[in-house]
Amino acid sequence: MFTLLTFWKCFLYFLKNQFTIKMRNLDQITCPICNEKFMESEYLSEVFKDDTKTKFISNLVTHYRHSHISYWNKCWGRNGDRYRGHWFKDYDIEKAKVNNRAKRQIIRKAGTVLKTMGIGPRHFKRLQETDVKTMDLALKVLGQD
Repeated sequence: MFTLLTFWKCFLYFLKNQFTIKMRNLDQITCPICNEKFMESEYLSEVFKDDTKTKFISNLVTHYRHSHISYWNKCWGRNGDRYRGHWFKDYDIEKAKVNNRAKRQIIRKAGTVLKTMGIGPRHFKRLQETDVKTMDLALKVLGQD
């Protein structure tokens, strides 16, 4: 006989397993520039789940933008509105500019590590809005792949 207790046991089992299935073990990444460890983004892990090298670079760009480019974080702090002032028109455009700056700095500062890992220009090309300037630098430092 199906009792209320049996129903709750089944329901709790379902919730537990549904939660377990949805949870993912996120990897910890070490920045090759500052040696700081940080957790990978769940969103980026899903977007690049089949390409670990591009996933690494995308997480590194996010880390670099937030940890190494100080003016980006000042834009979102307590006085962010005042700091952004008149130069900051569109979030997506500014983020693309800062991301490309971050990509170029990563290539310059960690080029040898990236080459050792087998990361080349094609991995940077897979990232959103990678500009020509960044691709030229990737080809120059990382070589053809």
